[in-house]
Formats: sequence, C-alpha cells, structure tokens
Amino acid sequence: MRAAPSLPELQQRFADALLGADTVPGDWIAGHDLDPQARIQIYRNLVFNNHAAALRTAYPVVLKLVGEDFFDAAAARYLRDRGSASGNLQDYGADFPDFLAHMPEAAGLTYLPDVARVEWARQECYLAADTAPLDPAVLTDMPEDDLTKLKLTLHPSVRLVVSDHPIWDIWIFCQQTAAEHLNPASEGQTVLIWRDGHQLAMQPATNAQREFIAALLAGEAHAAAQAGAFSAAPDFDLAACLHWLLQTGLITGCSSH
Repeated sequence: MRAAPSLPELQQRFADALLGADTVPGDWIAGHDLDPQARIQIYRNLVFNNHAAALRTAYPVVLKLVGEDFFDAAAARYLRDRGSASGNLQDYGADFPDFLAHMPEAAGLTYLPDVARVEWARQECYLAADTAPLDPAVLTDMPEDDLTKLKLTLHPSVRLVVSDHPIWDIWIFCQQTAAEHLNPASEGQTVLIWRDGHQLAMQPATNAQREFIAALLAGEAHAAAQAGAFSAAPDFDLAACLHWLLQTGLITGCSSH
C-alpha cells in the first residue's frame, strides 16, 4: 500500500493543482461520484475567478486598453507564475505592472506597465492611512531661514508616478466614451495622486513639482527639495506650490530632524 503524503506535501500538491499543474493528487481526493480532475477544476475556476476579479477591480484601464481576452490570459499566467503572498485580495496585484513589463505579448505596448503603475498607486492611495493636515499658520508664521531646515511630511495617500510615456493623457483617454485621437509616442508625464476626503484625486505634475514632491516623499529637508525643483525649472513658483499643498491638506507635519 502506497504511503500517504505528509500534510505539507499534500497541501503543496493541491495548491499546484489549483494553479494549473498537470498532476492532481487524485488518490487522496474523495470524488463522491465526481472525477478528481473535475473536482479540482471546480476549485481551480473559483480561485481564478476571484483573483481575476481582484485584478479587474484594481486595473480597469489596463483592461480597457488590452481587452478582456488578453487581460484574462495575462491574469491566468500571473496567478500561475507569481501567485498571491497575502490572504487579503486587496494586496493582490502589487507587482502586476512589473509582470506586464516582462510579458512578451505586451512588448509592443511599452506604456502599459506605467499605466498599470498609476492604477496600483490609486489602489495604495485609497487604502492609505489618514492623518490630520498641518495648520497652515505653522508654516506661514515661520521665518524663511527656519522653514528651509524643516522636513515636511506629506499625507500617507500621496503618490507620484513618473513615466517616459503620456500616462495622464492615456488615463484621460480611457475615461472618454467618444473616440478621440491619442498619440502614445508623445513625451512622458508625471501623475500626482492623493485622497481628498473619501475620493481619489489626480492631476499631472510639472517637472519642478515632481522634483519637489518626490524629495519631500523621500524625507529630504525643505531646502534640498526646493533646490531640486529650481534645478528642474528656475522659474518654479515655490510659494504657490506650498500654498496648494497646505490648502489641499497634503502637508500633515513638519520637523527639524
């Protein structure tokens, strides 16, 4: 009589079968008048449908750009090759943009991974913690010399996606119902994403805004962030940018360390 596999072995074989492996642990499945392969297929379909639905929810613009058949094929391969590292489906798909970047069938869609990065940034933004905004008077009443030494903390929901492709234009294009012209070969764009109350907000960012906000997100002091912005655009309106960040509630703290 053949020895039964250990529990870890059985679990691994079952997991492999769910993700499409040819070998099914049929000897250890109680079929109850149903072929073991058919019984596994029931669970396999359930696993795929749940995970594909999670990807569709997180990446609706990618879905619109590539179509359902392509998306479902990519979703099946992604599940098989990378699986899930979390029991929370809201975490599933974090590296889907990187997967698309290495998918041979998507090689001609060079902008697709960055569009996907925008979508995942929106997912992260929506799920990010909330923090009370900084009182604008804290900064407006501060001497400029002291201000340059500060590290400004941005709201946890703030995300920047930088691309060599026109990801903002592509995003807007995909929100339209009427057919319009889109040139995906035009210059790159940066998208700023944040949460405004319970709603997601997005807008394109200039090169100077990108440098300034990226430096703040990296924990750099105000002076270094300011220098990076002016290097990108000498006419950068720092006061207007700070005013907008304060009024939008995206600066949540400041420290001299």
